[in-house]
Amino acid sequence: SGDVVFTAIEDGVWVRFYERGGERLYEAQMESGESFTVPAGAQEPLINTGRPDALAITIGGREVPPLAEGPQTMGGEPVSARALLARGENEGPSAN
Repeated sequence: SGDVVFTAIEDGVWVRFYERGGERLYEAQMESGESFTVPAGAQEPLINTGRPDALAITIGGREVPPLAEGPQTMGGEPVSARALLARGENEGPSAN
């Protein structure tokens, strides 16, 4: 557990963070190096963005995998520490 922090690694990364139900937490076009910390008390925080690949994510200071490997429209993606850590657990090596 710990703070969930999103940091832009490119310029011009549009993001909207909000709670399920619509309460907006943060909306901006982020420049490289800018960051946003998801409030600890946020209820079911979500993200909308077209550049999930341009956001570095840390939880309690530890890097976690990006939301995507390339540009794509992403809406309503859960971004709580629990949801982000669960994504990493579900993305293991292929069983081919």
